[in-house]
Amino acid sequence: MAPSSTNQHAPMNNRIFTARNRFKVSAGTLLTLIVLGAMGVAYSVGDLQFLWDTTAWQMGFAAVAQSPSDPYWKTISIAILNTVVVAAVSITVATALGSLIAFITISGNALWARLARAYVQFFRNMPLILQALFWFAVISHLPAPRQAAQFMGVVASNRGVSVPFLTAAGQATAAAALLAALAAFLLLRRLRPFQGGRTRKALGIGLIAGLGTYTPFAGAPLYSIPTLQGFNFDGGVHLPTELISILIAMSLFGSAYIAEIVRGGFATVPKGVIEAARALAVPPWVIETKIRIPLAMRAAILPIGSQYTTLIKATSVGLAVGFTDLFAVTLMSINQSGHTVPLLCVMTACFVILNQAVVSIANALNHAFEIPGFSAN
Repeated sequence: MAPSSTNQHAPMNNRIFTARNRFKVSAGTLLTLIVLGAMGVAYSVGDLQFLWDTTAWQMGFAAVAQSPSDPYWKTISIAILNTVVVAAVSITVATALGSLIAFITISGNALWARLARAYVQFFRNMPLILQALFWFAVISHLPAPRQAAQFMGVVASNRGVSVPFLTAAGQATAAAALLAALAAFLLLRRLRPFQGGRTRKALGIGLIAGLGTYTPFAGAPLYSIPTLQGFNFDGGVHLPTELISILIAMSLFGSAYIAEIVRGGFATVPKGVIEAARALAVPPWVIETKIRIPLAMRAAILPIGSQYTTLIKATSVGLAVGFTDLFAVTLMSINQSGHTVPLLCVMTACFVILNQAVVSIANALNHAFEIPGFSAN
C-alpha cells in the first residue's frame, strides 16, 4: 500500500519546523548583537570610563556585599543580580501558584472553580504598581522588631522578614549530598536503564556523601535561626520590606496570567484522546500525568515563556517601593554621573540579553516537546 501524502511530507515538515526554530534563536541573537554593537559604535571607550568611578552611595538591598566605594560597573552588576534574583523567585512562585489555580479551575468543583476565576480576574485587573505599594504598606505597618510575630523560626516585623538559613557547614553538606545523588542517579540510569530502585539508591549515596562532607564540621550547626539583638534580628537571612513587597506583588500578578495560560493549554487537549484512554481502562493518574498534562504543556510553553519575559521587565516597578533593581540603580547612576544615554544603553542591553535568554530557552523546549508534523509554529 502506498504511503499517505502526510507521511511523505513529514520529514520535510520537520526540517522546516527545525529551521524555523533555529531562525528564531538566530534572530534573537542577532538583535542582541545589534544592541551591543550600537553601544560600541555610539560611544567610544573614553565615554564609558566613568563606569570605573566610585559611586559613593549605598544600595538599599544587595544580593552580594556592596559598599559606597564600589565603582559604577560593580554596582550595576549587583543591580543586575538583584533583578535576576527577584525575577527568578517571582517566576518560580507564580508558576507554581498559577498552575495550582489552573488545576482548581478545571477540577470540576463549581465553588472552587468560581473562587479560582475570581482570583484570576482580581489580580490580573489590578495594576502591578498598586499591588507593590499595597504590600509595602501592609508590611510597614507590622509590629516593631521587639514585638515581631514569630512562627517556626520565621520573624516578621515592620523591617521585613527574617528566615532561618543554612550555615556554611549546612550549605556544603547540602551541596555535596545533592550533587552526589544526582550523579549517582544519572550513572545508574545509564548503566542499568531497566533496573528499578535507582532513586532510592541515589538518595542513599547522596546521604552518605552529605554525612562525609559534614564530618570536618562535626559539632557545627547546620542552620542559623534569627534572634533578637538590640533593635534588630541577627542570624538567618533578612529580607527587607521592599524586597518582600515586590516579590509578593509580582508572584500574585504573574500567577493570574499563568493560570489562564495553563487553563488554555488544557482546553486544547482533544477530548477524544482522554475518552480513548478511559476506554482502554488507563488509570486516572496515568491519564493526567502521561497524557493530559504533557499535551497541555506543549500548547503552553511559548505563552508561558512570553509571560516570563513580562515579569522580568516588570521588576522595574520595584522603583516605586525603593527596591534597587537594574532600573532603579541606572536612574540613580544617571542622577549622580550625568551620563544618561550610555547608562540607558547599558540597561537596554542587559534587559535584551536577559529576555532573549528566556525566549531562546522557551523556543528550545517547545521544539523538544512538539509532536513532529503537528507544530503550529
